[in-house]
Amino acid sequence: MAICSIFQSVEFYVISSVIAAAVVALLGKNSSPGPARQYLLAGVITKEDEEFEPSVEFICCEDGSVILRRRGISGINTSGAVSLAIEVVGFDVKIMERVVEGKVESEHINTASFILDFLGREHYFISYESPVTTNSSSLFMSLTLNNREGNRIVKKLQ
Repeated sequence: MAICSIFQSVEFYVISSVIAAAVVALLGKNSSPGPARQYLLAGVITKEDEEFEPSVEFICCEDGSVILRRRGISGINTSGAVSLAIEVVGFDVKIMERVVEGKVESEHINTASFILDFLGREHYFISYESPVTTNSSSLFMSLTLNNREGNRIVKKLQ
């Protein structure tokens, strides 16, 4: 008789509800964020009159694409190149900058521009890493980007 009285107590129903909610939460959890996608982008390199600190600028466009400008590049010439290796897993975006210095006698550049046309209108967690060059050490930054028209974020590389 004492065992049956447990089923009539408030504590039993509270504990049962908590356990049921935990089971539903575990069943609804996605075990993987989805497949990884990789993109390789070549940048358009330019020389701007103004000198900038090493930074990355993200500009969200009307059509959903994002313009990425890498400013403050040093040690790269017009005969060189700047490209990006981008890995997207779910809403996590990892960007690795790749640099080719070029010939010594060429004019130096300080800006590279890229168009990211594969991002949807979502919140993304972005990390950007610039490798070690002859003039500086490895630089890094991370941010959260809400891809909505008119958003503009400038983040300094450290």
